[in-house]
Amino acid sequence: MAQINLRSLHALDDYSNAELKLLGAVAPAREYQTGDELCQEGDQGHSCYLVATGQVDVVKVIDNEDRVLATLRAGSIVGQMALVDRSPRSATLRASDYTVVLELTRDVFERLLKAHSPLALRFQQQIAVAGIRQLRMATTKLATVLADAQKEADRSSKNQETSVVIREKKRDALLTVQAALAEWDMSLDELDQVRVSVPVGQSRPSDGRAHP
Repeated sequence: MAQINLRSLHALDDYSNAELKLLGAVAPAREYQTGDELCQEGDQGHSCYLVATGQVDVVKVIDNEDRVLATLRAGSIVGQMALVDRSPRSATLRASDYTVVLELTRDVFERLLKAHSPLALRFQQQIAVAGIRQLRMATTKLATVLADAQKEADRSSKNQETSVVIREKKRDALLTVQAALAEWDMSLDELDQVRVSVPVGQSRPSDGRAHP
């Protein structure tokens, strides 16, 4: 397995050397080849993953077909709800390239929290930011698809084939939003009210804008 340079990950810019060393110790690296599944939709979640290299597709079964809802690249945190909720996985995570992730289990995370570890506090913040980014990405996708669909409809109102494509795009976008909201048990109105606060003395984690 290739050497992982955690300092190179944008999402970990604010981590101290000691925190990076601890993260590497408590979250072992896992290696996946293209097409390998990190976890399956419906499985009981017990860990989250920090993508160190490669990329991971978020896949959901819709009408008996696999649909890719998002592709997450190096620096992204995925499966984070498993650290705070014991509900089944809402989607399958599949490596779309050679990928290495750091796996942080719920048991280890809870021990770090009980020990008041700064690493656990930082990870809590990043879990919140990752969740908010996931929800906002979903709503942005919906808005973009709806706008594009309307333009296509205006240009091709009498083209039945185009209308079918438009309906498919709208449905996929809506399902993406629904999947994200269901994972966080939120409504669109509640999403607009979300704010991230940082405790005094803690720096705000990177928002990961360079990575979906």
